[in-house]
Amino acid sequence: MNTKLGRKGLAIVFSAAAIFGLTACGDADENTGSDQNQSQDAGDGAETDAEESQEFIDDMTEGVDIVLGQLEEEPDMTQIMLASDVDKPTQKYGMWVMPYYPSDAVDEYMSTIQVEDGNFHVTATSAETGQQWEMDQDGNMTEAADEE
Repeated sequence: MNTKLGRKGLAIVFSAAAIFGLTACGDADENTGSDQNQSQDAGDGAETDAEESQEFIDDMTEGVDIVLGQLEEEPDMTQIMLASDVDKPTQKYGMWVMPYYPSDAVDEYMSTIQVEDGNFHVTATSAETGQQWEMDQDGNMTEAADEE
């Protein structure tokens, strides 16, 4: 009989410890600021997390990465074109034309990228919200200023 009581007592203690542990983990996640950390990961463009899909942000990042990659090869470039009608990097119009195939999250994008002292920005319009965004060479994403 003592063995049965001992086993039941141990089972209760372990169950209580497990419940306490799960509750503590849940509270710890809420207090770590994980939501703040996620929005800070996007740099200055943290405001876009709530407004634009991750797919759109990934497309913008891919465009920036393509331009950065070409600038590593030829740092003196002043214009680079992103185009979905080429299969491989091609030199046309006196500049490099780089393949870029954004997802359906991008409604349209500015194909010619101006580079000045290594600084540039990729501009695209979100298919979901219709807002136009710019992402610079550092990955900072901001809403594009209206050019009227």
